[in-house]
Amino acid sequence: MALMTSPIAVFLLQLSLLPCVFADLPVHCLRHQITGDWEFTLGHPAAHRSSCGHQLPDSEDLQPDVLLSEIAEQKQVKLRGPNLAHTETDENGHWTMIYDEGFEVNVDGLSFFAFSKFDLNYKDGVKVNVSRCGETQVGWYHNKERTQFGCYYAKKRIPDEEHAVLVSAKPGPATKTSNYDQPLDETYHNSFAASLNLLQESWMAKAHDFFVGKSLRQMNRMAGIFRPFSFSEQKTSDPYLGARKEAVTLLQRSRKHGRNQQSITQDSGAEAEFPSSWDWRNVSGVSYLDEVLDQGDCGSCYAVATTRMLSARHRIRQNDTTAESFSITFPLYCSEYTQGCNGGYAFLVSRWSENVGLVPKSCGEYNTKGSCSLQCDAAGLRKRWRAANHHYVGGYYGASTEQEMIKELVQGGPLVASFEPKNDLMYYSGGVYTSVPNQRTEWEKVDHAVLLVGYGEENGKKYWILQNSWGKDWGEHGYFRMARGTDESGVESIVVSADVVEDIQPSVLLQFSGQL
Repeated sequence: MALMTSPIAVFLLQLSLLPCVFADLPVHCLRHQITGDWEFTLGHPAAHRSSCGHQLPDSEDLQPDVLLSEIAEQKQVKLRGPNLAHTETDENGHWTMIYDEGFEVNVDGLSFFAFSKFDLNYKDGVKVNVSRCGETQVGWYHNKERTQFGCYYAKKRIPDEEHAVLVSAKPGPATKTSNYDQPLDETYHNSFAASLNLLQESWMAKAHDFFVGKSLRQMNRMAGIFRPFSFSEQKTSDPYLGARKEAVTLLQRSRKHGRNQQSITQDSGAEAEFPSSWDWRNVSGVSYLDEVLDQGDCGSCYAVATTRMLSARHRIRQNDTTAESFSITFPLYCSEYTQGCNGGYAFLVSRWSENVGLVPKSCGEYNTKGSCSLQCDAAGLRKRWRAANHHYVGGYYGASTEQEMIKELVQGGPLVASFEPKNDLMYYSGGVYTSVPNQRTEWEKVDHAVLLVGYGEENGKKYWILQNSWGKDWGEHGYFRMARGTDESGVESIVVSADVVEDIQPSVLLQFSGQL
């Protein structure tokens, strides 16, 4: 089929293509399905951390059996909306959804994380994902000192017949047109960019040379994790997400009730006033950031953005702009909490880097065909570092606001922001980005993670400054500005922060590196 080349014709072609297809992520559970009474079944803790049967990185097709050889304890845990957790001995616990994949619970001096349970089936060669939101896969737990580690699984305490209500099936990928894997030439990209410039005036679109010859499948892969639904659709199913800007945030609640020590330490006094603009590329003439990276054909945006956040915050905290960056490939290929080049979440990279540790960039240079290995001796490192205080801005998933983002950005350093880019973002070359409405294409719903480094205002338009991972030739030398204060593309909905501290208990990293 020949491609039409006029700007309007190309836009009409986009309208005629299939709608967004379903994702190949295996699970989709919402907060209201998780809230309730649970029984956590804990295996015996040990001084050595285990993968709990998961692959490195995790594989949706090779999940471990939900079975523990020995049971040490069964703990009754109550999860209440939006983020409160209780046991018989701890009324001040807290929890959060991790998007729709799983949930983290902190209670009784222990920290738990597991993916929600899912089954994978194939019908006529098409994968069908079945989410079982009243159960979890085998997950991990540890004490706050990181000296005891174990595996666990959990099941919601409701009659067995009611578990059927928490089961939902998602069909596999829809059939694509022949265009989905067809390389797109320069004429196509030029025409589509021209159509975007006709449809809006707040930013400029252009055809980038490095997209020429790529198919829609390849461009989707660069943009993040394929999703079966949009964030706006999820908000309609979750009252805490839909009304998060009007609700009392965890930060405010913790000041009154002392629920979350992480948030209490942020600011116990009056609200501070922040500058009208900020940019970590230039703070008193100094930049704390890494150079823009091209992630290539690996869906690693989440690992790139998280590691870049941790590297920048480490330099800020040490007041040393020459401090070596941390390795992206270490968590990308070695973490059981994410799926390597098939995607993952910044929150889970931060959690894993807190549990296991960080290694310098020289221990593992970025590549798109890597495996879990180190090019250094972890035992010989002069100092070892790890992430700490990983959390969603606002205290739990869905609670962030523009003001809280600014506060953590200025006080602590860059953050990881995720959003749902439309295909028009691929053509961005400058200005304040707002998505062009009513585009229909085989572009899939995705989550893309980027590094939030600053904010400002231009001609009355407030914006965020974000570092992308598509190389320096894209956008404004690898950066872009996105409308601020309107939750454009969901950019203010899922923002992650973490700090870096010296690892005074390096045994976890040494044991882990010894297994490689």
